[in-house]
Amino acid sequence: MIAIIAAMNMEVELLKREAKDAETTCVCGMECTRGVLEGKDCVIIKSGIGKAAAASATAVAISVFGADKVINTGLAAGKFPIGTVMVATRCVQYDFDMTAEGLPRGRNSDFDSAFFHADDELSSALSAALASAGVEHERTTIASGDAFVSDAEKMRRICSDFEAGGVEMESGSVAQVCFKAGVPFAVLRAVSDNGDSIADFTTFAPKVCEIFTEALLTALKSAS
Repeated sequence: MIAIIAAMNMEVELLKREAKDAETTCVCGMECTRGVLEGKDCVIIKSGIGKAAAASATAVAISVFGADKVINTGLAAGKFPIGTVMVATRCVQYDFDMTAEGLPRGRNSDFDSAFFHADDELSSALSAALASAGVEHERTTIASGDAFVSDAEKMRRICSDFEAGGVEMESGSVAQVCFKAGVPFAVLRAVSDNGDSIADFTTFAPKVCEIFTEALLTALKSAS
């Protein structure tokens, strides 16, 4: 069972349309659609926005639906051109702060690193499927925080501090829950804006949802 987690209606609606034999239920206030995508048994969960919502959705995916793989998908601000698909190498929560205890920003004392590495086999399979379909994409660190970044200097600082190519609001917490549960995860996002304008997000988000949905379906079709 593959769980696909995204935050907003616009990020899940195209996937739901493609799902065969789909059944939708509500679990812990989240819309969960179970069905078949490209021959794979999947559950599509609309988590809601932010890290707490995404962590809850991940726990539901694993404990209720028995997901043995988790893919977080959706939109992101990024330093790449709008529409660029990103596959995460690792995830970090840039706003987690235990620096008062001498830890680097982003690191929780429960873990040895601020970074949670995406499953190499799953992420490489996604990347290979995209490459074989001619979909240009970037392998990069993705940083998450509970803020919609619309300031160019803040975007630049986050990307510089964490060597990240993308910034959004969910994948870091998805990664943490998966790490704790021992479940492989991957993150596939598409750049909707460059972190400097809410206008860009509003303008390009619907089209970029089509881009990452097509990319994800392409990857699922080739997945084992």
